[in-house]
Amino acid sequence: MDIAGPVAPGASPIPEQIRELSLSLFDYTQELHTLGAAERMILEQAALLPAAPARRTKKKPYQATLELVRAQPSLELEAEQQKVLAAVVVVWRRALRLRDLKHLKLSAVQQRAALTLVAILRIVEGLDSSGSGETAIQKVEPSASGMRIIVEGPSVAVDAAEAQQQARLWKKLGYPAVEVLESSDAATWLIPYPQPAEKIGILPNDSLAEAGRKVMLYHFAQVLRHEDGTRLGEDIEALHDMRVATRRLRAAFEVFSEAFEPGALKPHLKGLRATGRALGSVRDLDVFMEKAQRYIETLPEEKRAGLDPLLSQWKEQRDAARGRMLEHLNSWEYASFKEKFNLFLHSPGAGVRSQPPDQLAPDRVCELAPVLIYSRIAAARAYAPFLTDAPIERLHALRIEFKKLRYTVEYFSEVLGKRSVEVINDLKLLQDHLGDLNDAQVASLILGEFIKGWEASQQTLPIQERQSIEEVVNYLAVRYAEQHRLQVTFQAAWEAHFDKRGFRRNLAQAVSVL
Repeated sequence: MDIAGPVAPGASPIPEQIRELSLSLFDYTQELHTLGAAERMILEQAALLPAAPARRTKKKPYQATLELVRAQPSLELEAEQQKVLAAVVVVWRRALRLRDLKHLKLSAVQQRAALTLVAILRIVEGLDSSGSGETAIQKVEPSASGMRIIVEGPSVAVDAAEAQQQARLWKKLGYPAVEVLESSDAATWLIPYPQPAEKIGILPNDSLAEAGRKVMLYHFAQVLRHEDGTRLGEDIEALHDMRVATRRLRAAFEVFSEAFEPGALKPHLKGLRATGRALGSVRDLDVFMEKAQRYIETLPEEKRAGLDPLLSQWKEQRDAARGRMLEHLNSWEYASFKEKFNLFLHSPGAGVRSQPPDQLAPDRVCELAPVLIYSRIAAARAYAPFLTDAPIERLHALRIEFKKLRYTVEYFSEVLGKRSVEVINDLKLLQDHLGDLNDAQVASLILGEFIKGWEASQQTLPIQERQSIEEVVNYLAVRYAEQHRLQVTFQAAWEAHFDKRGFRRNLAQAVSVL
């Protein structure tokens, strides 16, 4: 038996077809299996090898194939790679059972790699089951069930069905379940992602579920709009805008939750939260560094380098957080979240809470928007008796209530009266006040931890080598002072922008048009 090299002109096209499909599938799924160039080369050679000896024993087919591999200097494989190649060939060709792979002299890592390559080859073998050599992989992407392989070609119906059967090993190894589809079938439900729109498009007679779907679709488009800029990282505002859009989406899940069946939004909320966390860890450091830089610009030139140790640490933390963020944005999980959520948003009626036909209940925006807005007003006003000497934790909780209230008014602003603009502006001022307070407190805590850690590290150095961080200590005092100022002035801000007749009048006039 000879070991095949590259297919010669005029030879059967099947090995070359297997090779091309195998490498294509390997590349498409690299994020999942994380195998490298060496394993890719092994896969390529395995696809071009003829059948292994047919006798099934624990060692003999493998040993025979390994000897033949070693006899081919043109393969240019190292000894360990030759062992994996031989194992892939005999298991793929079914000359050795899967369970017998453990008897070979392969490490656990090598066994896992070999089985992954076999799983790829078996799927590909199915894709060429017709022998036409013309079925091609169009794309591989996440799907609601796991992984979708979209294929095309004149014999695609036969090949897709067989590949689906051959994908069992791939799933058995713990990879996402495979769904093999013809491109013509996939086109019926592969929905383009939404483009940014100027308006949400809510109408007074929309059902609450339909309004919620419009709101989510609008802000989902905003998330996607800023994704490329966030990945690029040249403008920090892209990250800021993407994070804001994720927050508005999360708030919409809560505002409109009563319009959907329990659990209908939960799977999408999980993906949204993971994305928000990934973005937030970078954005928070951007804010800290930006405010520190503004403080530095107020210092005399000779003192500006005093915050360099702090900024250096923050930059390292930001770089690490950005790496984790990009890992998330490039992950299979994030891609799957986007596809599932997009499908949900483009499926009118999906997840909508059902009502008995003989039961009358308010369902339209004109009926329910006032209730939703005033329930948020009540939740915020409930803090009024407790604001005097309120601990900062209570003010943080109130900040969240104001955020939910503002977003709720914004969601329905297209059907509210023109006074809604003034309502939103007042709420934004209060939200910003409490947001700055939160930033000041978190920054103070972080600065305190930095100073404590710095002092501990300096104790290990000779006294003459120790560095002063006087300017960091001074900056901590500035942030403490800012925290104190914002905390003691909040009562006045509350009375000026929320607990006043003008705010209540504007809100009533805005809602009255419904």
